[in-house]
Amino acid sequence: MPIDFSGMKKINEGKTKVIYENSANTKTVFMVFKDDITAGDGVKHDVMQGKALIDWRTNKNIFEYLNRHGVRTHYVESPEEKVTIVKKLDHKINLEVVARRVAAGSILKWSKVAEGDRFDPPVVQFHYKDDPLHDPMLDDSYIDFMIREKKSSEYADMRNMNVAVFELLEAAFAKFGVQLVDFKLEYGLIDGKVTLIDEITGGSFRLWPYAKEKPDLNKKNVIGELNPSGRLDKDTYRMGEDLKAVGDKFAQIAVITDGFKDI
Repeated sequence: MPIDFSGMKKINEGKTKVIYENSANTKTVFMVFKDDITAGDGVKHDVMQGKALIDWRTNKNIFEYLNRHGVRTHYVESPEEKVTIVKKLDHKINLEVVARRVAAGSILKWSKVAEGDRFDPPVVQFHYKDDPLHDPMLDDSYIDFMIREKKSSEYADMRNMNVAVFELLEAAFAKFGVQLVDFKLEYGLIDGKVTLIDEITGGSFRLWPYAKEKPDLNKKNVIGELNPSGRLDKDTYRMGEDLKAVGDKFAQIAVITDGFKDI
């Protein structure tokens, strides 16, 4: 029988998910996916039928893959479609942590890099979560100062985990001929430890298919080895593609991540 959320206490509702308390286990909560899709810090907003199920499936596949590979996450299980059980947070860290392997998106506007420039190791950037302020980025040297002088080990943990998770997902997508270009993740504290939280879905990353069967991905710039026009991510929505086309791209991601169970 499907879980009835009508009588449950709603803890929080965001742009793409609703969080409900779990009276059967107070150390966990229910995370329920919505059909909403947004961009531009919530300025652009639509309802895309079927998105909740697709996102749930992608998120399930990715978090189960990460859990199997020893990443500390909040994910517990997915008891039914669109519903995930996650560990309850002690504290949410109000940051988005970005990792970039290939230069794309906003970094092209404010940094002296060209689209397709490759970063090795991946670049990690911290952004303060605030839509009206457009998620301003924290200065990297100040993050180093916080780790060194303030003994804020949480920053070091997030930085290290972000690279580890990126490399795990990059390797997984590579098996299906797709380059993980960048992503943004969120973290919180559970039992006093930095833990990967929230969701990882089509809105979390950029994915560019390979342009050839055996691309040379060790070049300084890999734009010629990849196919940005075949992107499978939320940039298709940002760029104005219709919702059906965006939904088809997100569905392709779900199909790819179905294959993660064998990795």
